[in-house]
Amino acid sequence: MSDATVLLGRDELLDRCQAALADGGGVLLTGPAGIGKSAVLDALETEATEAGLLVLRSNSTATEASLPHLALYDLFARQIAEHDGLIAPHLGSVLDVALLRAPGPGAPTDGPPVEGRPPDGKPSDRTPFGGRFFDGVSAGQLAIRIAVLELLRSLAADRPVLLVLDDAHCLDPASAEVLRFAARRLDGRRVRVAAAERVGEGREPGCLDLLPEPRTELAVSTLADPLIGELLRTRLGLAPTDRLSARIQAAGGGNPFYALELARAALRSDRPVRTDDPLPVPERLRALLADRLAALPREAVDALLLIAAAARPQRWAPAEDDRAMAAALAAGVVACGPGPGRELRFTHPLLREIIYADATTAQRQECHAALARLLDDPLERARHRALAGGRPNPELARELADAAGIAVTRGAPALAAELSRLAAERTPDDPGLAAERMLDCARHAYDAGLLDQARQACDTVLRSTGQSTAGNAARVGARLLLVELAGGDRSGVPALLDAARADAGDDPRLRAAVQLHRAEHAISIGQTGFGLAELAEAERQAERSGDLDQQIEVVALRAPIEMQFHRDRVLPSLRHAAALTAGRPAAAMTAASIQVRCCLVVWLLRSGDVAEAVDAVNLLRADVENAGRVKDLGDVLHMVASVHERAGLCAEAYRAAVLGGRMRAELGPTPGPGLVLSAAAELNGGTVQRAGELAAAALRAGELAGDTEWSAYALGLYGRADLLGHRVAQAAEHLRRCRTLLRGLGFTDPALFLVDADLVEALARSGATEEARRVLDEATREAARLDRQVLRLGLARARAVLVGLDGDPHGAADRLRAALPPVHPYPLEAARARLTLGDLERRARRRAAARADLHAATRAFAAAHCLPWLDYAREQLARLDGPAAPLSDLERQIVELVQNGSTNRQIAAALHISVKSVEGSLTRLFRRFGVHDRTQLTLLRTAG
Repeated sequence: MSDATVLLGRDELLDRCQAALADGGGVLLTGPAGIGKSAVLDALETEATEAGLLVLRSNSTATEASLPHLALYDLFARQIAEHDGLIAPHLGSVLDVALLRAPGPGAPTDGPPVEGRPPDGKPSDRTPFGGRFFDGVSAGQLAIRIAVLELLRSLAADRPVLLVLDDAHCLDPASAEVLRFAARRLDGRRVRVAAAERVGEGREPGCLDLLPEPRTELAVSTLADPLIGELLRTRLGLAPTDRLSARIQAAGGGNPFYALELARAALRSDRPVRTDDPLPVPERLRALLADRLAALPREAVDALLLIAAAARPQRWAPAEDDRAMAAALAAGVVACGPGPGRELRFTHPLLREIIYADATTAQRQECHAALARLLDDPLERARHRALAGGRPNPELARELADAAGIAVTRGAPALAAELSRLAAERTPDDPGLAAERMLDCARHAYDAGLLDQARQACDTVLRSTGQSTAGNAARVGARLLLVELAGGDRSGVPALLDAARADAGDDPRLRAAVQLHRAEHAISIGQTGFGLAELAEAERQAERSGDLDQQIEVVALRAPIEMQFHRDRVLPSLRHAAALTAGRPAAAMTAASIQVRCCLVVWLLRSGDVAEAVDAVNLLRADVENAGRVKDLGDVLHMVASVHERAGLCAEAYRAAVLGGRMRAELGPTPGPGLVLSAAAELNGGTVQRAGELAAAALRAGELAGDTEWSAYALGLYGRADLLGHRVAQAAEHLRRCRTLLRGLGFTDPALFLVDADLVEALARSGATEEARRVLDEATREAARLDRQVLRLGLARARAVLVGLDGDPHGAADRLRAALPPVHPYPLEAARARLTLGDLERRARRRAAARADLHAATRAFAAAHCLPWLDYAREQLARLDGPAAPLSDLERQIVELVQNGSTNRQIAAALHISVKSVEGSLTRLFRRFGVHDRTQLTLLRTAG
């Protein structure tokens, strides 16, 4: 599929549409306005055009539905004008009159079909056929229908035709009847129909009969919030971490059109839309829901406003005699949820926004005051008290700050950020305290992944405190948080750190905090020695202050360095720090405590204690999720995916990597890390092609951001995809660059990222045997120095490849088999060794042993649910055994066209299938015959 047809979150729907249309007939897309039906039709149109189909499209509107045969004009006028002789002259003249291409007597085509016979039963001279009627249809109307049917058959004789009918419910009745007539008589394999119909909730579609058989109805569903966030980012530049984006995602209810319209209205607003402001709802959206609200009595609107102002409106249940709610229920504005409470909910979240936005400020404040009196929950009560009036109030500010603390313990940092902001804004006559509360807002927003809100709160702190002594701590905290928010652009970090050190003075807690960030920055840019010196000073200041969290941060920062150079110190300090952090309440969880536990997981994984690593990382994920620390969860999910992959649990690794990649894409300042994780997901449970595409995109993003570490990981994954795709020279180049970048950063531990064995194999297979030996020797020495027992099998595999290619596959296989343990901590490494054994045994002409090893590898990859490597192992078996069944007619034709030098697009056009179908068939043929490209396939068939 071309880039033009890529739609967010619609891959599965597009595949189902294409599969249905490939079988002939028609597809009807249904759903509410703005849900994305037209976009899917656009993609289908592009795909069909690329496959060589003739695409004819009609875009109907309600305002033009009274114009007879307008849709027929849209569909066929150009074809008739450009091609003579498509249908018989007498039918062509009728169609010319109907489409106003030629003058004609009377107007037999000016309306929908006539029901029944004329009142007097007499013929009329209004049509060229004397106006006779057949079963309620005039002869003129019948002629038009037959003309369109014959036109479609004529067009389809040359190549398949796809009719695209957007907003089919708005078709003019005359055109609709003609198309229904044709659909009942068409061969769906030659004339297919893709249509879209607006269908309300609980309604049945009315346009299925516009489709030839077989007919497929597919509902276009709402999009998940992360996809709506990505849509807002790509179309309007609205960062997914912006609080406004989150509000729009909730209000749009998964409807992409609603979300885009709401975002445009908010961005056009005179001032930024705050959390407690109503969203502006444009008239285009109001019109779609106006019929539900127009008939509501005033008392119903007042009652609904109270529900709209509440954070949890489902608490209200209608009384038996509540006429206001009865009217709202009847109008479809609210609905009763399941359960004995008959809880109310808005049928669409946008209705809530309209009702709330239409109220006056006084009306909204009155509702919030009423809710504050009604509710028992301290968080909701404090929030509604704040929204009921905007004046500074020390008692209310204290209540809000306390409520923010409760929100943190409940794992709701986003709510804690809102409550802290309200507390800061209502703190009178104490700039220092107000700044502390605004800094709390920034920190909670950061934990919740609301990065733009965190930056804004930090800027507010720095503006409001000036140079007052009372604001020193808040300014230091704001500057250091801005350092963490800097992302890939570190150019402003030194100035922030210098200003923070000046603000810190001689306060040991503040100085420790600044020194920790200075050490982290130095280490991140490769100045490890300077960073360790700064870290020693941070440790001294943390001991002076007695701050336990800062002492944990020192351990977290030092551990990755000690893992490589002072192994004896690592495990005791990690276990001690992790014990201090485990079991702490959500409010006490910090980034440092998470980092310490991540370091412990890494240590266990590299030491081969995989089961303990799995348990530890799963517990960490649960704790982070319970704490609501969205920003940290993306990092933890990366760790979850890595651990489960090495543990041979690839289905779990795939799910964690997909979620983590999506979260990192939404929350990260640069797209590289999210793309890396998404590529890793594909290498566990997806496709090699997609993995390569994502790794390439991650590499471009990393290089653009100047992010060396993530560029290295992208190159490593790219190289693995190359190996699976049999592109050994390209794999060698990508893996070589990956290893070089990691070593340049000081990451010499070969267990960090398993690149060495694959690089040796790629170099050996591409002819660079001397470089392969050098890399193997270096990795072996480093693995021995660090006592990385888990790497011995992978390095033995790499050495066996070298020996086998040097001409001794028999001896190489024997030595590798001797090195294969009964159980290995990394099951995929054992499976890879079995694959290599199968190849070596095949080269040694011991086919039975090769077959046994390849079957063992296949079983191992299947047990791990590692789909790309499972496909690779099956390819090797197919190459060993050859095809077992004859080719189908379609496969035979594809191979013959490949042999004649046809491109995929030419094959698709010749066989009247899509390019995607050709690509899928070739992939299956390659796998079946154990070949890697079109040339090898042609040679194999020629020989056979």
